[in-house]
Amino acid sequence: MNVAEYAACDVTELSRLLAAGRVSTQEVREAALRAIEQVNRQLNAVVHGPYEEAPGDDGPLGGVPFAVKDTMFEAGRPCEVGSRLLEGLIAPLDTELAGRFRRAGLVSLVRTATSEFACSPDTSPVVNGSTRNPWALDRSAGGSSGGSATLVASRALPAAHGSDGAGSIRLPAGWCGLVGLKPSRGRVPGGPLVGEVPGGVAHEFALVRTVRDAALLLDAVCGPSPGDRYFVAAPARPFVLALDADPGRLRVAINTESYWGRGTGPETRAAVEAVGRQLEVFGHDLEPASGPVDVAALRAAHLVLWPLLTAIWATGAGALVGREASQDTVEAASLALIRRGMELTATDVWTAFSIQNVVSRAWGAFMDEYDLFVCPTSPTGPPNVGYPPQNDPKYSTAEAWIDDAFELIPFTPIANTTGQPSISLPLGMDSGGLPIGVMLTAQTLREDLLLSVAAQLEQAMPWADRTPEVVAR
Repeated sequence: MNVAEYAACDVTELSRLLAAGRVSTQEVREAALRAIEQVNRQLNAVVHGPYEEAPGDDGPLGGVPFAVKDTMFEAGRPCEVGSRLLEGLIAPLDTELAGRFRRAGLVSLVRTATSEFACSPDTSPVVNGSTRNPWALDRSAGGSSGGSATLVASRALPAAHGSDGAGSIRLPAGWCGLVGLKPSRGRVPGGPLVGEVPGGVAHEFALVRTVRDAALLLDAVCGPSPGDRYFVAAPARPFVLALDADPGRLRVAINTESYWGRGTGPETRAAVEAVGRQLEVFGHDLEPASGPVDVAALRAAHLVLWPLLTAIWATGAGALVGREASQDTVEAASLALIRRGMELTATDVWTAFSIQNVVSRAWGAFMDEYDLFVCPTSPTGPPNVGYPPQNDPKYSTAEAWIDDAFELIPFTPIANTTGQPSISLPLGMDSGGLPIGVMLTAQTLREDLLLSVAAQLEQAMPWADRTPEVVAR
């Protein structure tokens, strides 16, 4: 198998070829390593590896190349979370999800770049430099799963792990022309190191190129694990069966107006409206509508949750390597978040959780009225690489950083707050040849509905023939 043949395959096709004996695991591994080497020179997506002898169990996806974002523990491998503070940290154990990826047969060849502490919409940590967008090297690949997104978009890998605390799977998917699913809260386990990320805002899954791969991977890793704080049972039917299922006639809400920050650009608006028209062609009922969004209240909650999460990373993982956060070990915005996180009171945290509860109840009621909510993944295309600059001294307060970072993401954080499943699909292109992501959100635990409609849209508005500037050949 040469690189071009390998790069043309998604997870589903590669697993079929491997299972049929048409190619060997070693052939696929060698093609993947050559592809990664080709593109990484320009994209700067790999922070550790390649691991040429990476193990892969004999699961349903046995031998399919994969990568893990440098935020999730894989036993015996570095996990530095994009920070000088955590240099040399070696994971003492697997997370449950890392183990499930491996047991499914995925072969984790590299660890991918993330912004420091995974708290930026761009992936340009001081420790590793900027990860580039394969569609335009001067543009951001998004964050914080930017390294994973660029390797999948450039066809060097068919899939890669990502995490999503405010859009960190969906935003890179939108800017890099990928399928990015953030599952429902609890659908994919986060243990055993944590029972739940504070506020339950961060969810784990993957970036892929096709809807069928999203369904296949979700089937491979979903379901509860021992000791989970909340029990979310595996679905009664595999998610892959949703791909051919008739979703029936749906009531769809559509919105293109930004809730805060950047206004929606005309090309993004047009792409969302085109998706709306296609949904009407399918026979669905479309209405302009949105759940309520109290911008001031959400800002107040994020000014607690993100400093809290960053402080937990810095103090907890920092203790494992015997270092403390300072100007010499973390970036300016990170330090501001950590300091704010260490000042928080129990009342501050409880107030943020209360805001989340109010937002979740309101959006839960809204999604009981509508089957789907359609909006942009982001209001505009990717900014220049390195924006916002996480190490800029101007970010001396948590407020300054949150306001600039969240300016770019007025749509994605809602589903993190509510725990509802949300998927970004590459359903548009702008006049400059950059992908435009359109986002679909459903009621909690209705990934089946998202995948069913996404599969219809993929067939009617295909993206498989689009390739970026930097692509494995």
